[in-house]
Amino acid sequence: MSDETLTLLRTFKAPRERVFDAFTQKEAIQAWFGPEGCNAPSVAIDAKPGGTYRFEIHSSEGPVYVVTGTFREVKRPEKLVFTWAWLQGTGVGPETLVTLSFAEKGGSTELTLVHSGFATATDRDNHNRGWTSSFECLVSMLGGKLQSLEPVPTIVGDPRSTYTRSARMAFVEKGIAHRLDPQPPRSDAVNAIHPFGKIPALRCGKLELFESSAIMRYADEAFPGPRLMPEDPVERAKAEQWVSGVHCYLYNSMIVRYVLQYVFPKGLDGKPDQAAIDGAMEDVKKHLAILDRAYGSSNYLVGGQPTIADLLIAPIVFYVQNMPGGKELLEPFAGVRRGQTVMAERESFRATLPPTN
Repeated sequence: MSDETLTLLRTFKAPRERVFDAFTQKEAIQAWFGPEGCNAPSVAIDAKPGGTYRFEIHSSEGPVYVVTGTFREVKRPEKLVFTWAWLQGTGVGPETLVTLSFAEKGGSTELTLVHSGFATATDRDNHNRGWTSSFECLVSMLGGKLQSLEPVPTIVGDPRSTYTRSARMAFVEKGIAHRLDPQPPRSDAVNAIHPFGKIPALRCGKLELFESSAIMRYADEAFPGPRLMPEDPVERAKAEQWVSGVHCYLYNSMIVRYVLQYVFPKGLDGKPDQAAIDGAMEDVKKHLAILDRAYGSSNYLVGGQPTIADLLIAPIVFYVQNMPGGKELLEPFAGVRRGQTVMAERESFRATLPPTN
């Protein structure tokens, strides 16, 4: 560690047990943590020696920052010592150390913060601004004014839509808290963001985006966590070609011409149009065979972990296999079935299952 150290002294008009708990209790942290214009909607904390924490700090400008660390000393209501590190890309940045001391002062609490180990004076000064602004939010919380949980990334779209589900899966894969605003295409909420009235759309602070690929790439590049596109340019290009393949070919044959014929039947007596379904079968089987060759012996289309391409394909295959005769349709395509089985075991898949009615 370097010798760059930040020391702050602040008095709060509250008992020190309450001020101490504001740093160790999930609901209290969510009510104040973060500089002005930010909030912490996702907090995981185990406040004991050796326990860990993870706070997401959501900015009104759109970005999400994640800080994590381990508690070294927890002595309620006198002292807290914990490590502090920001997630950066797919890893964890430099670790610093925070020591908080709580002293009673005539019914108020004198808090001393010592944040040590900064690599540069600039890092120290940036954290000075962050802590100082955050303490103003703590003053408001102790006075009874709770921090709003907005802004949180909000995906706008029907949860039954494969594209809406893919966008949601991207946020789950990144480990970033988000919300779903269940809206049909061309609703007022959708039209306010998407000029063509389609789903999904995204609200993230002041940022608004439409089109699933743009939303998923934003999730991948703006937030820390596992990458959803390969770093290698060749593998990234291969993943991109499958993203285009879904948009241009697979969605049309498997969803529009096959699945939606069952979901929104337009045949005689309100039954599925069997002629339309039969007409789609040649392309569906051809496209499944192309996918199957792409999987080969791998669990994913490209590389050794899920990419945006896998997140787009999994919801489509989910619907195909759940249509009448769908399991039999997939039977010859072992690679597709294996890839789907692997994706179905992921939290992003389970957390975004569409409603059954």
